[in-house]
Amino acid sequence: MIQYFKLGSWDRLILLFVLFGLIQFPFLFLNNHLLLPELLWLRLGERLSSGWRLYAQAMDDTGPLSALVYAGIASIKGVDFYIFRYLGAILIVIQAFWLNQIAQRFQLITERNFLIAFFYVIFSQIGPDAATLSPTLMANTFIIAAYGRIFKLIRFGPDNNDVMYLGLVIGLATLCYQPSVILLFPFYLSALFFSGLRLNQYFIILVAVVVPIAAVYSFFVLGGGESEFWTCFLSPFRIRFLQSWVGWELILGYGGLMVLLSLLGWALANRSSRVNFQLLGYSVFFFGLVGSSFMVFFGTIQTTYQLCFLVPHVAFFMAQFVSFSKSVLVQEILVLFIVFIMVGGFFGMADPSFGKQIFNHQLFVGEPPKGFKVNFENRNLLLLSNDFRYYKYNKSATRFFKFYMSGLNENLSQTHEGLIFWYQCLEENPPELIYDPSGLVPALAVRIPEFGKCYRASFYPKLYEAIPGTRFGLGEK
Repeated sequence: MIQYFKLGSWDRLILLFVLFGLIQFPFLFLNNHLLLPELLWLRLGERLSSGWRLYAQAMDDTGPLSALVYAGIASIKGVDFYIFRYLGAILIVIQAFWLNQIAQRFQLITERNFLIAFFYVIFSQIGPDAATLSPTLMANTFIIAAYGRIFKLIRFGPDNNDVMYLGLVIGLATLCYQPSVILLFPFYLSALFFSGLRLNQYFIILVAVVVPIAAVYSFFVLGGGESEFWTCFLSPFRIRFLQSWVGWELILGYGGLMVLLSLLGWALANRSSRVNFQLLGYSVFFFGLVGSSFMVFFGTIQTTYQLCFLVPHVAFFMAQFVSFSKSVLVQEILVLFIVFIMVGGFFGMADPSFGKQIFNHQLFVGEPPKGFKVNFENRNLLLLSNDFRYYKYNKSATRFFKFYMSGLNENLSQTHEGLIFWYQCLEENPPELIYDPSGLVPALAVRIPEFGKCYRASFYPKLYEAIPGTRFGLGEK
């Protein structure tokens, strides 16, 4: 099987497209189950496209550039969650062949072939939320661009334009998914050991990384929301996750397999290659592998799309393993094992019932209770819970888009400042429904009399609905 992709001819390219299409076809066209992250990206995009500002008016942990993409998608009328999967598939193909082209251009592989692209599309099937348009997938595009530029600096010598470009793409990756900035350190190590950059050029890289972030921050300073910016933007830089959509067995299982295979390819390539620039390239990708492995433990949500950053490295090193391994039988057995594990696992996780029972993940959105759906559909909802299935048929209201990001607790309604904050948020965007399984509303209603004039308990437990003819903050309409 893998021997077919050792040649870089057009028929191999077409076959690789066909292979990827066969793997993705059930997920792209037959799977009508909405992923939990896709639902949240849809709702976030709707709010931002309606004029609400990220962080200041929609408490969220999504990177600004990714959120802007979701807002642009939401502004196109009639789109649904399938657009995320189509765009994600396109992005995976682009990244696969871009990384393959970079390796060929700088002669990091011994012969012209599509091995890197082949392994890239196989290892990208680490989970259904990794195959859709996730922030990490978008950030990976800029990381691959950074690899292309660091190899240019190593091969042709320092150039200020290339140095600036390297910093800018790392900064843009950070705006897609904030922990991406951790990969600045592996690129610094590569430049330090192999490129001959001057001291001032390291500062240029750092400044170029900061420029896009500073531009976004300036927008929040001028428009209001400076404190919210830092709270939300820095929230993914935490080791303890606020939400877990998959268990550690999946993260460590897939992540550990990808790291071990990368180390196997790295060891064989270093032992077998005699080309100096190839050896430098192995070290550069090794540094990136170490940095990407650390990134798996950062974030607010534990899910499989965090493993996206390992994909370019394992694809590169497995291509080296196949290139330098002398036993065709070992190559074929190992590749068949990888295809079985990755593609079989992807199909299993992409099936909602099988994935929940066997893989114990919570990546798909369940149906809200029937009574809630029938009686309260299409009404703006303030969700004081992390049970996001209630967003499936109801748009979000107020800035408390994600409860785990809001910081709301019972103590907030016991202080003067907390009550003012509650009042401002409810007045800014009064919800039609408030679902409160945490029991925050009773204390709030006692301390803000206007709340009782505008909302009443519904027949559905813990659900409050707006009284017709009233609007919070304005009294009667």
